[in-house]
Order: sequence, then C-alpha cells, then structure tokens
Amino acid sequence: MVVGKGKLRRWPFWVVAVTALVMAWVLYVVWRSHGRDDLATYGAFAVAVVIVFPGLLAWARRRSGGGAAAGEELDRVVEDLARAVRAQWEKAAGERGLTGADPIRVTWSAPSLAMAGPSAAAVSSQRFAPLPGLPPAGMAQLTSGDAGDMHAVYGGLGSGRLIIAGPPGAGKSGAAVLLILAALRYRDQVPAGDKAKIPVPLLVTAQDWDPGAEPVDGWLARQLRAAYPLFSGPSGAALAEAVIAAGRIAVIVDGLDEIAEDARPVALRALSQQAFRMVILSRTTEMAAAAARHGILQGAAAVELQPVVPAEAVGYLERVQLDPPPDGWRELTGHLRDNPAGPLSKALNKPLTLTLLRDTCQTADDVRALLAFCGTLRETPDDQAVEEITDYLLDRVLPAAYARRPGQPPPPYDLATAQHALAIIAARMNQDGSRDLQWWGLSAWVSPARRAVACGMAGGLAVGLVAGLAAGLAVGIVGGLAVGAVIWLVFGIVYSRAVRGERMVLRVGRLQPRRALTRRSLLMALVCGLGIGVVVWLAAGLASALAAGLGMGVAVVLAMGVPGALAADDDGSSLSPLTSWRHDRNFGLIVGFVAALALAVPGGLVVGIEVGPALGLDIGISFGLTAGIVTWLDQSEIWILALSSALLARELHTPVRLLSFLDDAHNRNVLRTVGPAYQFRHARLQDRLAATASPDAAVASPEKEEIRLPRLSAAVTAAANVRARY
Repeated sequence: MVVGKGKLRRWPFWVVAVTALVMAWVLYVVWRSHGRDDLATYGAFAVAVVIVFPGLLAWARRRSGGGAAAGEELDRVVEDLARAVRAQWEKAAGERGLTGADPIRVTWSAPSLAMAGPSAAAVSSQRFAPLPGLPPAGMAQLTSGDAGDMHAVYGGLGSGRLIIAGPPGAGKSGAAVLLILAALRYRDQVPAGDKAKIPVPLLVTAQDWDPGAEPVDGWLARQLRAAYPLFSGPSGAALAEAVIAAGRIAVIVDGLDEIAEDARPVALRALSQQAFRMVILSRTTEMAAAAARHGILQGAAAVELQPVVPAEAVGYLERVQLDPPPDGWRELTGHLRDNPAGPLSKALNKPLTLTLLRDTCQTADDVRALLAFCGTLRETPDDQAVEEITDYLLDRVLPAAYARRPGQPPPPYDLATAQHALAIIAARMNQDGSRDLQWWGLSAWVSPARRAVACGMAGGLAVGLVAGLAAGLAVGIVGGLAVGAVIWLVFGIVYSRAVRGERMVLRVGRLQPRRALTRRSLLMALVCGLGIGVVVWLAAGLASALAAGLGMGVAVVLAMGVPGALAADDDGSSLSPLTSWRHDRNFGLIVGFVAALALAVPGGLVVGIEVGPALGLDIGISFGLTAGIVTWLDQSEIWILALSSALLARELHTPVRLLSFLDDAHNRNVLRTVGPAYQFRHARLQDRLAATASPDAAVASPEKEEIRLPRLSAAVTAAANVRARY
C-alpha cells in the first residue's frame, strides 16, 4: 500500500522462508508423534498452521517495498487529504470571522522593501503551467488586488512562488486561509481528469523546523502526520512521502519569521530547490532582512498587505453594530472620521485590532473607556501610542472573555485563575518556540524524571493490581500479593521508560488484517509460543505443547497486531483537539478489549483442558485483564495527560482538568483550533501573556518563584468592574 524507496528489502522474505521451514518441521514432528492417531484432528492442526503462510507472504511483500501506492490508490489518498484540509480550514475561517457577511477587506500592493527578485521574471517563468482553466498571471495582477484576487495570482504565476508580506496583525494568516478555501473550491469545479494537475494546498508552520538539520520533504512529512489522521499508523510516514514526491501538494509556509534569524536564509534557499508551488507568509521587515542576507526565494514574486483605510474601518465597525449604532459607537466612529491620521485610526488599521475592538468593547461604557484611554496619550508619540492602544485592547481579551453574561451561568474559571493559567501556558509555548499546542504535548511540560516515576507507578499499579487479584484466586492472598508486587515493579520500570518517547495519537479505522503481521508481533509470538510450548511439553507432552505454543503465538499476534490493523490511515476527517482526545481514548479501549479477548480465550482454554475449567477460567481472566490493561496503557495517551495535568496543577496551580480548561478558553474565543492543535487567538496575545509571567513560570513552582500576572490598566480594570455589575 505504501510507496517504497525503490529498493527491495530482502529480510522479510528470509523471515517467511525460515517460518516455512519451522512450519514444515512442526508438521513432520506431529505426524511422527503418538498424538497423530486422529487424521481429522491432524488435518485441522495442519490447516491452522498453513493458513498463516499467505498472510506472511503479503506482509513480506508490503515490508519489502513491493507494494507501491500509485495511480488510483494515490488519487484516493489525495482526495481524502483535500476533504480533510477543506473541513479544517472551513472551520477555522468560521472561527476567525473570515466567512461572515461583513468581512474586513484586505488589499495588497507592491512591497515597500526589497524581498524578492523582479516580478517580470516570476511572471515570464515557465517552471509551472497555469492551473487548468486559469490564464497566466500578468504584471498588473501583482500591482494591486484584494483577497478575492489571490487565487488567480497563485494559480497563474509561472514561477509558482509567491511571498505575502505585511506588518504584524495585517491579516496574512487570514489571507492564506481564504486562499486555501478558494483553491479547494476551484479544484472541486474542474473536470475529473484535471484534478490530478491541481495540488492540494497545505498551510504549515516553520516554527519547529531546523532547515540546517532536517530536509524539506522530511519536515513536510512530519507536518502531514501531525495534522491529519490520514497519515497516522505504521505506514503513515511512507504515505506522506509518497504524496509529497508525486507533487500532489502545494505548500503555504507560515511562521518563517518565527525561526532563528540565521536560519531564515537557509530555509529560503532550501525551499527554492523544491518542485511544488509555494507561498511564503512573513512580516515585511523580517523577509527583507533575510533577502539582504542572500536568502532569496528563487523566482518568487512578492506582494505586501496594506493597512485598512479609516473609511473602511468605520464601515466595518458600523456593519457589526446595531442600526442605528449605540451612543458610544457613534462617538467612536465620529472620532475616526474626524481624526483619520490620529493614533486610534492608525491602531485600527489592521484586522487584528478591528476584531479585538469588535469583541472586547461591546457596550457604550467599554467604548467610552477606550476613548478615555486614548485621551491620556495626547502627549505620547504616535508610534508609541499605537502600540499602547493595541496592548490596551489585548489586555481586554481575558476580562471580556471571562465576564459573566446576563442570563448565562458563571464561567467555570474566574478571571484570576484563567489569567494565571494562560500566562503559564503562553510562557511555556514561547519557551518551546511554538504557536501550536497539542494536548498530548502537555506531558512534556513535566520534568522527564517526575513524569517517568508517576507514569511508572500508575501503570505498574494498574497491571499489578489486576494480575495480583487474579493470581490470588488461584494461589491464595499471599501468593496474589507477591505476584502483584512483582508485576507492579516490572511494569513500573517498563512504563517509566516507555513514556519518555513521543508517540503518535491514533484513531480507530477500518480493519486491515494484513497489518497485524509485523516483525515485532511475529518475533514476540515466536518467543512466547516457544516459551509456553516448552513449559507445557515438560508437563503434558509434545502434542499439548504444540497446541499451547501455537495458540499462544496466534494470541500474541492478535494482541500486538490489532493496534496496527485498526489504526486509521485512510480517514479524511479533520480533527479538533477534543475529537482527537476522544479518538485516542476509544482507540485505547478497543484495542485493549481485543487484546484481552485474544489472550483470555486461548489461555483459558489451554489451561482448562489440561488442569480443569475452574483454573482455566481464572487464568483466562488473569491473562485477559492483564493484556487489556497493558495494551491500553501502551496505546493511549490520555492517562499520561491526566497524570501530567495533576502534576502541573500541584506544581504550578493550573487547573487539574487542563484539557477542559483549554476547551473552555477556545469556546470563549481566547484560543482557536487548527486541526488537533490549539493556538492563541492572536500571536501577539500569546507574547503579551508570556511576558507577564516570570521567565521560568512554565517549569518552576509558584511556591518557589512568584508568578507575575498581567497588570491591567486602570481603564481596563474599570471596564471589568462595570461588567461585574451585570
């Protein structure tokens, strides 16, 4: 199913050959033994052995790289990806207010600073043919335009390279989201025969990319696996590489200005060598600085997003209010009309600040408080006043989000709790150099030693308790306690080491039995089967030993192979963080249940036949529960998140149910979601909150080091007090 790298790996076929020889020897030994009196029984045994062989051959072919995804299969994967991307960004566009009836009009013009080569060269380039049905982009289209014109430039530019620059808050990410949706809508409209010529646009972030150490294709494959369940599972990495190698994606790179300054030119040179359409989003000054250091994106044309003019800002603010507007809003719009060059007009010339004003100043008192604050800045230079007004609006986000609304229950978290937790979260995200927060990554915020000890003790206790109780039914309380203690110790050590590595969050998909046969599962089946077989041979003879060993081997293959056989790699749905959490929970429970049955039934039957049904039932339950819990602990991340959240709550006084807190912040429009990741609503809000926490707030205990919470201005505090009266 997956694309190989052109090299046939021979070791899987050697495994099949050795296994075939072992099977033949087993059949011969049983044929010559005294247990072969009943030909029907021997025939059933032989069929059970031989039936495994075709599956082994299929596994060997897949592992050797002989099964390549191509043609119709690759088309199916790309179509699933297109649906996932569309669902993801339609939801994001709705959350960001980009698809409403009255969006903010974003325009562009030629860049104010040098950051790319001549536009004429990008237009005349023949590196990429225009997308089917689109005319070639001309020079006039690069001179000026708005968001609705972006797709024609993207799809018709001969070089296939476009830079979208602008100051912070100018709407670059919003323009990229609208471009993605326009590209996908256009792709849906073309004839079926042309779809393969139109790549699926992906928005990726460069914040965690080291261009000097990680190749572009490896970084993109990692981004695909993290964002889309389509590329999860054992074959996900190879499948992502196949889509990239086939040129079936276009890449929109955000966050390039967030990586180290020295790495930006390296990244641009590496991206210049790639053979897919590309759009770079960057702040103007950072892109110009990288270009000055020989970091030019070869063949790119550049456009720069322009400020929102005062008349457009006034029109937008009037469209999102009552008609006629309340008194406070009339005062505000009148001020903007009378002072088009004033600090407030300059501060409100970006989508960021306009949406902040819309969402945080919802009453006449809120607006008057803003105007009063602007009145205190008369002696302040304009540039500084603009920054202070922006910070004022950012400081209002949390008081507005966590204020009690008339007719609604009080927020589950008060303002002080939310502010404290979000400041810590923002500080840790900045420390990690990331704008994305995945729920399974929260466990990394606990020190590895403490996380390992806590998870080891909890995992070992869960397994040891079940195994000890089951053993106690057979050998008594003392023996059960001894067995439980030993298993607690053993599994505690195993889990304390296992949780140190990063694992992929999975979900349940359609059953693919061939995936149950992996090198690891076959090796463990061989070891466990031989071990049980030797024990039974010494106790009950060869025939029973062969039956027990074969039964144990099949059970182990099922227990270890079911997670891979059920792991989804063909689902086109887009995940939210909570949906991802639920998928992980369900995946762990289902594979745990299957593993429990896989070991309980054969283990109980073998023991029951030899020593009696009572002990067989006890051993079956013991095997089943132990295997189910072990598999669940191995495959699920939610228990690690729960323990880590408890440790963080004790250490930093954050909410114990941290994921519930994040989801509540998302519902209050403080956070937004991009696939399975949370982001702060605005990057500047993250930086603003992070700056209010102590440098080590995310890793140090509040009992040892004071957490400095944001100090709201007097105007904001007064506005919060006004809201508290409702």
